[in-house]
Amino acid sequence: MLKYINQEEYKKLLGTENVPNNFNKLVIEASEYINHNTFGRIDKNNIPEQVKYVTCLIIDLIKEQGDKIDIVGNLKSQEIEGWKETYSAPEEIKKNYDSKKHSILQTYLWNVIGTDGNSLLYCGVC
Repeated sequence: MLKYINQEEYKKLLGTENVPNNFNKLVIEASEYINHNTFGRIDKNNIPEQVKYVTCLIIDLIKEQGDKIDIVGNLKSQEIEGWKETYSAPEEIKKNYDSKKHSILQTYLWNVIGTDGNSLLYCGVC
């Protein structure tokens, strides 16, 4: 399974002593997401620091998304006096977090060059 970082790198890059309980699952999911969106251009033998940092950020977003769906459920907003509740579908939460993950890729990987000499985010004629 593809893993761009390990627990020690996660701690070092984010300056924390804590790693998520399901770190292995999250790092695989984040690494595969990044690999897919960079079209397999990352040199797995020489992973750029930007990719490692982005992996940390994506791990946190995936965890946050899961927590939001599990803990918050579908509750989007609540009004106490008039007792009004609004609910979000899990698909809406996922769409919001997909947008956040894509934004992180754009912010940190726009100028990183891949194994083929092109930017990691270059997709050719789309």
